Amino acid sequence: MKSRPQRLRAHRQSGQAIVFFLAMVAALCCVLALVYNVGQVTNKKEEAINAADAAALSGALVEARMMNFQAYINRAEVANEVTIAQLVSLDSFVDYNNTLLQNIAIYTAIVPFLDDATQAASDAAQILADVVHPIVAAAVPATEALNKELEAVQLAAYFATGEAAREVSQNVAQANQTTFDGRDDEQPSVTAGTVAFLINQASWLKFTDTADSSVVNDIVLESRDPFSTHRGNGILLNAFNDAFEILGLGIHYIVLDKTSGDTVLDNQNHWIAQDSLDLASGGVQTTLGIPTGFGVEVDPFSPPLGYGRADADSDGNTDHNLCTESGFLGGPTVNCQLAQDNAQTLSYDGLPKLRDLAAGLATSDPCSTNNGSDSAALPYVMAVQKTGNSSKTTQRLGMNNVTLTDAGSPEGSPQLTDNLQNGDTVTSISEACVFFFRPDFNTKDISQGNLPRPDGIHEFASLFNPYWQARLTAADPKWSALLYATVGQPGVDVALNAIGN
Repeated sequence: MKSRPQRLRAHRQSGQAIVFFLAMVAALCCVLALVYNVGQVTNKKEEAINAADAAALSGALVEARMMNFQAYINRAEVANEVTIAQLVSLDSFVDYNNTLLQNIAIYTAIVPFLDDATQAASDAAQILADVVHPIVAAAVPATEALNKELEAVQLAAYFATGEAAREVSQNVAQANQTTFDGRDDEQPSVTAGTVAFLINQASWLKFTDTADSSVVNDIVLESRDPFSTHRGNGILLNAFNDAFEILGLGIHYIVLDKTSGDTVLDNQNHWIAQDSLDLASGGVQTTLGIPTGFGVEVDPFSPPLGYGRADADSDGNTDHNLCTESGFLGGPTVNCQLAQDNAQTLSYDGLPKLRDLAAGLATSDPCSTNNGSDSAALPYVMAVQKTGNSSKTTQRLGMNNVTLTDAGSPEGSPQLTDNLQNGDTVTSISEACVFFFRPDFNTKDISQGNLPRPDGIHEFASLFNPYWQARLTAADPKWSALLYATVGQPGVDVALNAIGN
């Protein structure tokens, strides 16, 4: 009689575990959906970051390569300018040798046998001068014309770099498209492209400028070889002088004195090369018959020996005698004056206009400090986004766009919404730096190769050495604030405040 009620109570309690089980399953499904959604959004954020990094680095690489390209153009123009200095020096030296051999032939005309040899040498020198002079006269303006073409190329490349970097960075950003099992993900897009372009273009245009002419002048002069700087006596003349000194017992002897042999750049638009040889006396020097020591004194009435000169300028100016000794009444020596009076004139307009880093660039900005460079650096920023629909979350798949108040919605349906950044998109901002870095010489580093300077001198940034490179860096808050303000986050007031700081 009592067993039946017990069975009824047990029957009523059966099935309660199923309710708890279903509730737990629903909760686990919500957690699973949440984890799945977070993973999908994170993947899209990583894809946006990768695209932005690749775009920023690509744009910076374009600028770095352009900096190196301009450095090579500067070097080419300096080399061409040194070539002009060598041509002018060669013209003067060939004329000097020609006049020297011609005068020697005249002075030895009465000496049997020797006359034939000196005459043959003078004829060969004359032929050489006749060949060299027209070649140099044509080569100097041709070399200068090549420099002007390089100037135009450099300037055109300078102004085209901003658009070239922009196009490359945009193409790289859009090329970062995931492909899986034959299906393509949504293509990333550049956001705030106009603002980023203006930031990058402003940074690029203010980073370099026309180089100071005095700097160009010094670089050209320091790049010359000994021949286009100073031409001394040479082995043969020194041998003659040594023989004369021995014959004169060091007391009184004849000296063949090279009274000029320099090449100079006057006022940055006039190359002058002058060579002259005068007769002098060496040994004991006297003043009013009193010995004052040993030395060399130029004969103020030296006969014509050797002389040559070449002037390259725009108006045929042959001023500025380069004589290193004084002649009659303190003027140029005889052969120095003959060199100036018989100068070869060449057409030349002046030093080329090169580009270099602008003055006053900061060296404490993040682009410099984050890359170990002690020189000014150039930032390049990019912003890339992907739309929310590219994220295959439960919301995007239509699995949970319901609420408990929707008509016909099943009880317990979860509402998981992935409200993304501005305008339901995933945005990433990246920055890369263009900076100069040439490693210092280190004997313990076997991998350094030929990168360091062999003299061990530390090198600072300039537009004359091609050691510019690009590297990703932490985005400068100033640029991030401005770009996020453009795309919707944070507020414009925050962005402007960041820029002001």
